[in-house]
Amino acid sequence: MRNLLLAAAAAISVASPALAADHSGYFEVDAGVLFPAETHVDGKVTDAAGSTVIEENDIFGIKYTTGYDLDLIGGYDLGLFRLEGELGYKQTNLDRLAVDQAVLNAISDYADVVITPDDLSLDGRARVFSGMINGLIDTGGAGFSAFVGGGAGLANVKFSGGGLSSSDSAVAWQLLAGVRTAISPGLEFGIKYRYFRTGNLKFSDTIDVDGDSYKGTLSGHFNSHSLLASFVYNFGTQPVAARQGLPPAMPPAPPTQTCADGSVVLATNACPTEPESSTSAAPQRGEIPGTIHYGLVTKVPANTPSGYCLIVPDDYIGTGAANMPAVTTGMPRCSSVK
Repeated sequence: MRNLLLAAAAAISVASPALAADHSGYFEVDAGVLFPAETHVDGKVTDAAGSTVIEENDIFGIKYTTGYDLDLIGGYDLGLFRLEGELGYKQTNLDRLAVDQAVLNAISDYADVVITPDDLSLDGRARVFSGMINGLIDTGGAGFSAFVGGGAGLANVKFSGGGLSSSDSAVAWQLLAGVRTAISPGLEFGIKYRYFRTGNLKFSDTIDVDGDSYKGTLSGHFNSHSLLASFVYNFGTQPVAARQGLPPAMPPAPPTQTCADGSVVLATNACPTEPESSTSAAPQRGEIPGTIHYGLVTKVPANTPSGYCLIVPDDYIGTGAANMPAVTTGMPRCSSVK
């Protein structure tokens, strides 16, 4: 029974899914859906001397379609805290401009042309490259963990369409939360939420009006929500049982053999040689030839697996040694031998 339990414990420890071991590295791949928020655009026009001619906030908005979000992450698990570096790529298509209806009416009256929201659709795309450093608080139990944290870094945002493009870089930050579960030794699957936001992005161009040069600048933030699936490979793993603080499984007991004198030894060891009787080798009167005496113990030749039976006191307890053989089915008490 003991060997069976030990074997079962060893099998469980080998077959259990594993979580990232503390103080070890991991590699992660994320992929999911990007939900960009509307970008509110501020405008400013300056003359050649740098003086502000026009400056307005939230002159229009840029709406996007649903896009995708990809990440490559390398991290290190410090226990309760995880530190990781992240390279990200996000892409979405431009949908349309969002302009206040009062502004549309004013433009329509000035141009004597009716302008509707359908006229403000956009054909182009936006893409974001980012490099981030993340810090996460990680908690969990057997085969499951949850985390929350954030990160900061640098992002480059590029808008393109109609053969034209413009890009700018800014500091970026993000908030992260998610769960992970072990699916095999060394591999985890997770679900992650991300809120991402850049600093102020500026896109400028120079225009000439009646021989005068003006600089027009549009600025705004890119921010988005993402829902991601994560696959994590852990370079250092440990069985879930070990993560819970359970002792490691003991190795199975080595094989043994029962010798002719009833002693039990390792299967790789030789059985002890039959010691001489503590009394004269000559049989005593009336006893069976081959009988051996060890003080209170008498071994009598009999038709048993060991070739002997024992004459011993009722309270006798053998140790298995050659001069104190144990009472076994191979060497029973003579009173039980027919």
